Amino acid sequence: MTARRIVLHVVAVLIASALGSSAAVGQPLDVLLTNADGYDADGTRVLREALDAAGHSVTIVAPLDDQRGSGASITTSGTIDYYRQEEGVWAVDGTPSDAVTLALVHLMRANPPDLVISGVGLGPSVGAGVLVSGTVGAAMTAARAGVAAISVSMGLAPASDSSATAASGEALTNAAGLLVEIVRQLAETGGTGLLPARTILNVNYPAVGAGEPAGVRFATVSSQRGFRQLYSVAGDTGPARVEVVPVDASRAEEG
Repeated sequence: MTARRIVLHVVAVLIASALGSSAAVGQPLDVLLTNADGYDADGTRVLREALDAAGHSVTIVAPLDDQRGSGASITTSGTIDYYRQEEGVWAVDGTPSDAVTLALVHLMRANPPDLVISGVGLGPSVGAGVLVSGTVGAAMTAARAGVAAISVSMGLAPASDSSATAASGEALTNAAGLLVEIVRQLAETGGTGLLPARTILNVNYPAVGAGEPAGVRFATVSSQRGFRQLYSVAGDTGPARVEVVPVDASRAEEG
């Protein structure tokens, strides 16, 4: 393995961002796959397998480790390490936005992607949480660079509910299948671009088994966050223990 350094829900939500791609449609796509959870996360692996099976060419460039909650943050000085893990798979010691930028300006410069997909991220990217979501941040970074982008996240089942946890594992495969279908429809109907200009697609899949989702619909982005942080402080100088807990969804705005 060679290290290099450079300087440098079911709901679908449309988020205004930047230019869409002008990729040819109706053909297998060159896809840049990233994930805030890391290059070797289960969501990355399952989605890659689904995209490969659908005939798309997939390159993975994603953070070396878990970068959830990093939003669209970037490294502004120093160096970024990146490692080739295997053919078509790169791990970047930086944020999801760093990974996308490095892929576009360097690793895939000779063969730019038609589409960037960020996910499947574990944990929903909904409401005001999209502002801190590394999954969404990576897609927004791609859109700002003029490449069509989709982020996809999956809800988390309660750890105390064994049946829900099992459904959660099944949902990961189903979420990947939904993405493949979305990409197929975009490629067939996108005209001169896969997505409208200044738009990304943020898809959230619930932690439920096959047959349970009632369908897909578009929704506005709520002002409410899907989670909040609880801090337990040990003393005047810390450390402070942080725990993330879900917010009561019944308080969200209609839609």
